This record gives sequence, structure tokens and C-alpha cells, in this order.
Amino acid sequence: MTEIFTIEWCGGVAEHHFRKARPADDIGWGELDARRYSEAHLAAAREVWTGVALSEYAAIAAFSEVVSALVAARAPLDLIGMTSDFLADEVYHVELASRLLMRLGGAALKTFEPTELAPRPPGGLTPRQRANELAVRVGCVAEPFASATAVPMMRETTNPVVRTVYQTIIRDEARHRRFGSLYFEWAAPALDAEERERLGRVALHALGNYASLWRGAARAAATPSALSPEQMHELGWIEPSRYVPLARRAVTDEIVPELADIGIVVPPRELEALLA
Repeated sequence: MTEIFTIEWCGGVAEHHFRKARPADDIGWGELDARRYSEAHLAAAREVWTGVALSEYAAIAAFSEVVSALVAARAPLDLIGMTSDFLADEVYHVELASRLLMRLGGAALKTFEPTELAPRPPGGLTPRQRANELAVRVGCVAEPFASATAVPMMRETTNPVVRTVYQTIIRDEARHRRFGSLYFEWAAPALDAEERERLGRVALHALGNYASLWRGAARAAATPSALSPEQMHELGWIEPSRYVPLARRAVTDEIVPELADIGIVVPPRELEALLA
């Protein structure tokens, strides 16, 4: 059932224990004054950062599935422990995006399907195959794509509060994107040709989930914006015309070569069509 995206906060004991895992950074929220910005500027920023909050919320669900799959596949204990720690990171990222949205006047209205946040491998897979698939989808596609597209936008963000939020999230994502390579250091020796071919198709399907981003940006680039590039940069995003090649380069220059390094080849003809 589709629901409106909202989050809650307990405070008290729950917050106390969460802060032991993830102490609050000194963001300096009071320095972000929404009264400086036009309503159009704020509305656009709320749309962007609500998307960030929902994406990070989905990452909580994704890493929950990954941890479960690692346990079932009897992955190395330290790898399970490392990946479990990412859950608290993702929760904190949702908190940061949400607190930023509070400073900007509240979240944009977005609906989502709570049971479809995480990737769901098909039935009939062995525990190892399921872990392989989730490692590709989350560790080799989702996390590298998020990092590769966020870093350039962070570098151009001029508001110091928004920039600090970006830097805090990206600091964690740098660790997250190592998961895929570390997993396959362990799993690769057991991969046969058939499984590698299957995982190449899995990667293609996972990349297809992001095609709407660069295609949507291409459509947006064809329409004049009411905001200047400087206004976009101040609160944390870039012009759609620049996002399109950025997103495609994340795929062609980072994700696909890193997959190839571990012996997983994304079908080239289908990938070319996807990037068109």
C-alpha cells in the first residue's frame, strides 16, 4: 500500500542509545536561515532533499536485506559486522536530511511503497546466490552511484550548513562503497561462469533503476529554470544539463569497470541502449 513518506523520533532512551552509536555532528543548523530564500527556491530545495531523505531511508532497508543475506550465506563474521554498522550510518543520514528539511520549511509531499524499498532477489536462489545478487545491487551499483553523483554536487554547494550535511554523508558513503569489492574478495573464488553471467544481468537491471534519473534530468534540461545555477548550487544540487553526463559517467567510468575487475560483465549492447 502506498503511503506518504514521514518519519518519527522517539527521543529519550532510544535517542540516548542511538547517540552512542552515532554522536551528533556539529552542523550549526541555526546558520541556515530560510528567510533568505524565495518560495520557489525553497520549494525546489525541499523536493531535492526529500528525495535524499527517502533514498537514504531505502538504504536502511537495503542494508538490512544485505546483512540477512550475509548471515544466511555464512559470510565472514567481520564482514557481517562491518555491514551491520552501515545501518546506523543510513539512519543518521535520514536524520540529517530531515533536519535540513525542517530548516527549509518541511518536506515535500512524496508517496512510497514501504515494502518495496529494498531489492528483492527472485525465489529459488541459494543463500550464496542471494548474497551475490544483493552485493551487486547494493554494494556494486547503488552505493557507488550515490557517491559518484553526490561528491561533485557537494563540491559546488556554497551554503556551509548544506555542505556540512553533504560532507558528513559522503564520509560514510566512502566506507559503504567498499562493501562490494570486499564481499567479492571472499565470494569470487566460488563464482562459476554461469553465475558471473547472471550477475552481469543483475547489474544491468540494477542500473536500469537509475535510468529515470538521467532521462528525467535530460527532459528538465530542455525547460528553462526559474532558478540560476548559483541558486541551485547554494542549496545542494546542479543544473539538469550537467547532471545527465555526471550520472552516465558514474556508470561508464566507475561502476562498469569496477564490476569488470571482479569478473562481472554488464551486457554491452543493452548497457548502450540504457545510457541512450
